[in-house]
Order: sequence, then C-alpha cells, then structure tokens
Amino acid sequence: MLNLSDVKTLLNEGEGQDILSLYLHVDNALQENQATNPAWRIWLKKHLRDIDDQISEDRRENWENLRARVEGYFQDYTPSGKAVVAFFGDDWDQVYALPVPVENQGAYGRPLVTPLLWALDEYEPYLVVQVDQEEAHFYVSYLGQTEFRDSMEIDIDEYDFGQKTGKPMTSSVRGASGAVQGSNREEFEDMISEHRMRFYRQVAEHTRLIVEKEGIERVIIGGSEESGRVVRKQLAQNVDKHVVDVVSIPRHYTLHEIFRHVQPLALEHERQTEHDLIDEVINSARAGGRGALGIEATQTALQNQQVSHLILSWPPRDAQMANDLAYQALKLNSEVITLHGAPADRLWQEGEGVAARLYYSI
Repeated sequence: MLNLSDVKTLLNEGEGQDILSLYLHVDNALQENQATNPAWRIWLKKHLRDIDDQISEDRRENWENLRARVEGYFQDYTPSGKAVVAFFGDDWDQVYALPVPVENQGAYGRPLVTPLLWALDEYEPYLVVQVDQEEAHFYVSYLGQTEFRDSMEIDIDEYDFGQKTGKPMTSSVRGASGAVQGSNREEFEDMISEHRMRFYRQVAEHTRLIVEKEGIERVIIGGSEESGRVVRKQLAQNVDKHVVDVVSIPRHYTLHEIFRHVQPLALEHERQTEHDLIDEVINSARAGGRGALGIEATQTALQNQQVSHLILSWPPRDAQMANDLAYQALKLNSEVITLHGAPADRLWQEGEGVAARLYYSI
C-alpha cells in the first residue's frame, strides 16, 4: 500500500539529484486516450521537449540520459489504472499506478510531491468491517477502490450444547426441524448468545490486528447495524477512537457497491476532521499558541523545525511554493495535510492557504 513513508523514502533516495516527476492521466475510458496515439503520450512528448528547451548546458548530459530512459520506459507502457505517477533519478526510478485520476503535470529538479500527497490524503485508507450474526468480512477502501482482506465465520454448527450444559441433546430438547424445545430452550438460547458474543469479540480482535498491522486510522463497521454496534463495544479503546460510523451494509453487496456506499461517509468525515483542524490551528495561532498562520509564519516555523503538521489549501494557487513547503516539511518528518472545500476556502481567507500545527508555540 502506497503511503507517506514511501514519499519520504523517495526524497531521501533522490537527495542532491535532479529528478523528473511525472503525473499522467492514462485512463483508457477517456475518449482522448483511445486514439492510436493517446493524449497522455502527446502531453508527455511535449513536456519532455519543453524541458529540453530550458535545460542548461551543465545539466544537459544528465538530462539526455534520463530522457532516453523515460522514453524507453513509456514506449510500450500499458496503463493498469486511471493514472500513473513516476519519478526518475540518475540511476533509479519509482513508478506507481493509481486508481484515481490526476492532472497531467511534471517537473524536473526538486521532486513534485504535492499532487501525490493530495491523493494519499484525500483517499486515506479505511477499514470496512461487514458483520452479522454468522460471518464477518474485512475490506480496505483506499485510493478510490476497495480490496478484500479477510473473513471469519461463526462455528455455531459445531457448538456442543450437550457438553456445555452437561445434558444430552435428546429429542425432548431438539425437534426434527432442529429447533430447541421444552424446558431447556432458555438455557440453550443463553449458550448460543454466549457463543455469538465470543464470535463478536473475535471480530473485534481481528479488527484491531488489521488496524495496527496496516496503520489504518479510519474504521467503518457495517453489515447488520445491531451486530456492528455489539462489535464496536468489544473494541479496545485505541481502536474504537478510529471508528467513523456504524452503518447498514447488505451482505450481497459487491466490492464496488461497498465502496460507493462508504465513500460519502468517508469524505464527510474527512471534511469534518479538516474543519476541526483548521479551527484549532487558527485559534491557536491567534492566541500565540501552537499554530502558525500564513506563508511567512509557516516558513519561519519550518526553519525553526517547529512544524508537526503542514496544512495546505488544495488546489494551491502557487504550485511551486506549495511544493517547496511540502518538501521542507517531509524532510523534517512532518505530516502534510491538504484541505478541500469549505476548510480550504477558510484557510485562503485567514492565512494565504498555508498554516501549520506546531510542536511548541512560537
């Protein structure tokens, strides 16, 4: 799973090098990409030619070698997603297929990382737990698609009622239909409830393991809302704090239908989280606390290594400035958050589209 640590590794690997960054919208569903020479190839050829025209003589040899590698790589490239993000250094390259669209753009020199940071932030991974009284399925929704992870099933058919109660399963207890009859009904139902609770606790524990293993910070519990609420109550506190909502998700839903069902919940949660964050940072900055507001204050905080989270309105009005700030923040191991919609508009009004949460006050 592509994540922020991959971007930081990329920056470290390319330290001191001129790097070609490429974002290509290669979606074959687009009419302009269905031609013999698709639109993204035309754009790439023109972009490389534009760099040719601007390159200085002292950088030309490295550039021409790199350009030849890029042209060779994409000569027979077959898209496997809606977009491709590629970084080419002196003797290395990193190429990622993305299931979400990006605008065609590129740069040569310092890595262009802000569009990738936007995609990672906007499509943050969500764990979706679909559970009812009989089974549970675990999915991760990430970068515009949903992937199956695991499943669990209650073993109630193997539950030994006689062993648990010390009483044989005679015909007076179980009828021909399989239903429990007679005076043992309540005791049997208590045993089944106990067994089902054990299943819910196992689902909760498996949820914790996936969250911790994959570093997921957003969880949606679905399936039967009743079962979902019971599972949530069994979650450890450090996992429960990541739960966004408990909702109904029918068992028969396909992966695509699950994604369409949970995406509005995920995006609404992201917008609310962004709203709370910008409220906190703006109020803190005005009170002289752990917040910086505006380009100059944020640059000063970065120079002083005070920034825990760099916050940028998206899309930026000055792409180069935004990328330079993001580059500095990542080199300091800070988080980078991109705001959208109303929170982004407010940050433009209050702080030139730039703010930071600080480790300590200025």
